[in-house]
Amino acid sequence: MKIARFYQKTLFGIFALMGLILVSTSVIYVHTVDRQLTDYFVNSSQAIARAIANSDSDLIVNQNYSALQSVIDQYVDIPGVSYVFVVDGQGNIIAHTFVPGVPDEIAADYKDGKDVYDRSLAGLGNFSEVTAGIIAGQAGRVHVGMDKGYFALQVQTAIGRVVYLLAIIFVVSVLVTYGLMYQVSRPLHLLGSYAWHSLSDEKHSAPPSSGLKRLFGRIDEVGELGRLIRKATGRGA
Repeated sequence: MKIARFYQKTLFGIFALMGLILVSTSVIYVHTVDRQLTDYFVNSSQAIARAIANSDSDLIVNQNYSALQSVIDQYVDIPGVSYVFVVDGQGNIIAHTFVPGVPDEIAADYKDGKDVYDRSLAGLGNFSEVTAGIIAGQAGRVHVGMDKGYFALQVQTAIGRVVYLLAIIFVVSVLVTYGLMYQVSRPLHLLGSYAWHSLSDEKHSAPPSSGLKRLFGRIDEVGELGRLIRKATGRGA
């Protein structure tokens, strides 16, 4: 399908504008989703840590570590939660979900009392570890490690769906726009062919009569120009 040359720049401009809208929308969406989902997972892990610290403080104070262990084991079934460990008031790890034991990276750095740790554990991955104090930190702290890889996967999945949808919308818009431009260009090509046939002394193939009838019946500028050419040349449709 051929598009009239003076429409080609307009068509290119429309495509460029749609591409710009697609890219800018995708960038804004990626940034927003990444921030919101990251905040959501961090807040969720903090809520888990506070829930353990608030509900199981009696187990810790009474040193019922077996019951405490069974409680924290349940939390690793939550998507994104990779590990949980509990530290008593003396700074000793009294319960954890690591198998077979606490990684050296954590054993060397967990007593600083930070609210958030960024962990990189060999063979396990990267984690965001949040903590919550037990009885305002006097009885110890609960540490919950969330898998950053899981965060990234959820963000990519959410972003991918929307970008995929936007890409489909872009392709459909391009095809529809191109089709509309072609429909606009058809009468111009027909008019040019009729004018060339009417005004030239040489023999050229005339446009189909059915096409000319529709052309002369148009009420826009193209139809007016076609009727003017027909009147000027004294030719019938």
